[in-house]
Amino acid sequence: MFFKLTSRNAYRDLVRNARRICVADMSETEKSEAFQELYNMLQQKLDETTRSLNIQPAYARRCDHWNQRDLAVMKPVKTERNPWLRFKREFVNAMSQPKEVHAKRVSTALAWFYVEPYRDDWIT
Repeated sequence: MFFKLTSRNAYRDLVRNARRICVADMSETEKSEAFQELYNMLQQKLDETTRSLNIQPAYARRCDHWNQRDLAVMKPVKTERNPWLRFKREFVNAMSQPKEVHAKRVSTALAWFYVEPYRDDWIT
């Protein structure tokens, strides 16, 4: 499957392409293979550290204002309420399950992600 990787943010690419796979007219095994391919493609970019947060323009402007921006920092993100990180963790968990349940688990995680009211306000 052809993936759109247009965003600098790998989390946005993950969600966009996972949604495209979920709504595609494919069988469960084809969807499972597409999810595996997507995860293998984005695995290196989906780190949960503050470096990926500092790249974001909204966060960078806010930190420049408060003089708190430090690009050398590599602290892990600890918040559990961030919907982008929660979807990534559920996606990785779904990929560790048997192939028969990949599509169902990822579509459920996507549904919960899209129900989140302020998902665009989070940094990643």
